[in-house]
Amino acid sequence: MAKDKRKKDDSNAGGGVGGFVIAALIAIVLGAGGGGAYGYFLMPDVAPQNSVPTDKAPPAGPTAGRFPGDAIELAIPSVITDLNSEPAVRARLDVSIIVVHGTPQTTTLLGEVREDVIAYLKGLSLADIQGVRGFQNLREQLDDRARVRGRGAILGLLIGGLVLE
Repeated sequence: MAKDKRKKDDSNAGGGVGGFVIAALIAIVLGAGGGGAYGYFLMPDVAPQNSVPTDKAPPAGPTAGRFPGDAIELAIPSVITDLNSEPAVRARLDVSIIVVHGTPQTTTLLGEVREDVIAYLKGLSLADIQGVRGFQNLREQLDDRARVRGRGAILGLLIGGLVLE
C-alpha cells in the first residue's frame, strides 16, 4: 500500500530533468528572439566601411593652443610648506612655468617664482583652497604672480599636483 502512494505523489511532482530542459529551451528561444528584435528594430543601420562621403570638408590646420609652439616648460622643484590654519596643515605643490624660448637666466627665474609661491601659500588657510572655486582662485593667483615676477618672459604657470595633509 505504501508503494502505491509514492507512485501517485511522484507523478504530480513535475517533469524533473525533462521539465527543466524544456523550460531552459523556451528561455533560450525567447532570449534569442528578443535580442534579434532589439537589434533589428532599435539599433541604427551601419553604413558600409568602404563607402566614401561625397562632400569632404577641407582639413583644418593646427589649432592655436594656449601657448606658442616654441614655448618651454620648466619644472620648479616641489614646494612644501605649512598653511596658515589652526590645525597644522602642510601643502605640497608641484608647479611648472611656461617661458618663451631663449629666455635668459631661467634658474634665477625659477628660484624667484618658487619663493613667491611659498610666500603666497603661507598666507592661505585650508578654507581658501577648498573646492573647485578655491583651487581655481589658487591657480589664477599663482599664474598672475608668476607673470608679474617674470616681467613678460613667463607665459603661464601650470599646477601639476596639490597634496594637503
